[in-house]
Amino acid sequence: MDELNVNQMQTERKPGVNVALLAKWMRILFWLIIISTAANLLTSENVTNAAPPLASAGQILNIAANVAYGVVLLKIASESMNYRNSAICRFITVAVAIAVIPISDNTESFIAIPVVILSIVMDMVGEYYEFMGHAEVLRGADRTLSYKWLTLWKWYIGTFLGMIGGTVLAVMIPLIGLIVVLASTVGTLVISIVKIVYIYKTAGVFRNCQA
Repeated sequence: MDELNVNQMQTERKPGVNVALLAKWMRILFWLIIISTAANLLTSENVTNAAPPLASAGQILNIAANVAYGVVLLKIASESMNYRNSAICRFITVAVAIAVIPISDNTESFIAIPVVILSIVMDMVGEYYEFMGHAEVLRGADRTLSYKWLTLWKWYIGTFLGMIGGTVLAVMIPLIGLIVVLASTVGTLVISIVKIVYIYKTAGVFRNCQA
């Protein structure tokens, strides 16, 4: 009877996903997000003004990294449909980023604004599906980390709304608005770092499940 209970407990703890597949591709996601983060730094305003060729290289690298990221998400979509949805959103974001390159050099900014808004919306939706995908596949392997992914999404939305609210508030009360925007910007940076850490931990969870 005790042996039966032990077997049942082991069955309950066994993740209902392909741990080998997830362990392999999560590690690759980790390195791709590192590359994408570095590319984003190269496309910052300071780098763009100081070294335009370097910024252009960063833009190309960022697009390539995002395409590769989307491909990897499709590779693991068999474990959660959220990954497939996230990949589609990421591909749309990349397409918009490519389309906006010639527009950004044009003085007709009214065309660029809706394109940029579309890119932001698709990026947010893509992040949502990715976070939910990570939370879903971890549910049977590490419930604590699964819950952390859900919590991180709430912080992600909170900082985004904070930036919007701060921008609006800056029109009425400039000092307070700027403080809110600054705090939200710092929060966004922290969330980006935490996401990298969580991706690394997620890869580690499935790597340990293989042992």
